[in-house]
Amino acid sequence: MDYLNEEIVLARKKADEQAILIAKEYAKDPYLKYFRVPRFTMPSVKLNIPIKISELNSQTKYNFKMDDDAFISEVNDKIAIINKEKSLKINPINKETLKADDFKKVVTKLEKVDYSYVKKLDDNLTKVDIKVPIKNIVKKQGFSVANKELESEEMATILKDAFKNRYTPVSAKLDDIYFDPNTSNETDKGKILLTLNVEMVEEGIRIHNATDEKGNKIEEIIFE
Repeated sequence: MDYLNEEIVLARKKADEQAILIAKEYAKDPYLKYFRVPRFTMPSVKLNIPIKISELNSQTKYNFKMDDDAFISEVNDKIAIINKEKSLKINPINKETLKADDFKKVVTKLEKVDYSYVKKLDDNLTKVDIKVPIKNIVKKQGFSVANKELESEEMATILKDAFKNRYTPVSAKLDDIYFDPNTSNETDKGKILLTLNVEMVEEGIRIHNATDEKGNKIEEIIFE
């Protein structure tokens, strides 16, 4: 906006300077001096500026709510997919799996934590240690001898993701929006584009030089 304002003001300055030069030529001409010097003004300037959002700086507040059935369903669906994709034999979980004391304790902690605004959801997972219950569930699963290490890693990832998906956003705040006025690149296609509608209305100022009662020279700014 500063750039646009500067360019428009300079354009108006150039127009006024040109009008003064023409007025002097009119004054010297024996015929033109009787005519009014043409001068055009811009009472307002309307601009439609395409812009794109290059970055959003925001924070979100989440709450954790455990749903045993949804948790078990999500975990088992992912287990089935991983088993098929990687030829593994990870056993599905059931409600008995979630009855372990350390698992129930961590769920209680996650639900009672007073969560603050965070930039990313993973920041919430650092507030309560979920590694222990995940590790214990993995231990009780029982894995094939040939793929024990890989199956353990996959199971731990599935459980962590399932915990993350129990969080739901309850509020958000936007700190900063960063705009990029350059929308001509090929990579800009498909990105979020906005149109900034700007109307700049002309105002004028005039500096009047005067002398006060004490003989001091002063400058008076007059807004027109």
